[in-house]
Amino acid sequence: MIILASQSPRRKEILTEILGDIPFSCVPSSFDERSIVEEDVYKLCLKEAVGKGQDVASSHKEDVVISSDTMVSYNNKQLGKPKDRIDAYNMLSMLSSNTHEIITAYAIFKDGKEICSRVITAKLFIEAMSEEEINTYLDTGSPFDKAGSYGVQDKKYIKSRIVEGDFFTIVGLPKQDLADDLKRLGII
Repeated sequence: MIILASQSPRRKEILTEILGDIPFSCVPSSFDERSIVEEDVYKLCLKEAVGKGQDVASSHKEDVVISSDTMVSYNNKQLGKPKDRIDAYNMLSMLSSNTHEIITAYAIFKDGKEICSRVITAKLFIEAMSEEEINTYLDTGSPFDKAGSYGVQDKKYIKSRIVEGDFFTIVGLPKQDLADDLKRLGII
């Protein structure tokens, strides 16, 4: 059995596209991401993805476990999920009219052991947002469970363009890279 160590509807949708008719289940990790102290945002993202996977793989040793983590970085500063509305507003104000980096790491576990991990990056430019536009977006509730306080798929509220990388890395699971690794490892 393949397990996605996430409850993210976006990651679930991407994995469904990769696997086609191959069934999988979602088992959320209880890994405490805040337990990791790491200055380097790339290493931090990878350690969090691996930590989530280890947590789920430890109780599903006979399964293939796929875990992932996504971070937004602006001026070498990590922008995680917002703590509250003010935090979300400040992040969106900062990202407005700027290019920033999205880092997505994933790990694959088999027989309880990590067999592959990878960090993929993308760059995104967000067009200028007025105070009113930011508040309208915040009123939807969508920004509060997303790194950087936005979802690139929320096109009605976030006008953006990919500068480097791909959409799936930005959304949270690099589709082509993961598919290639799953094939190379003989999982699919």
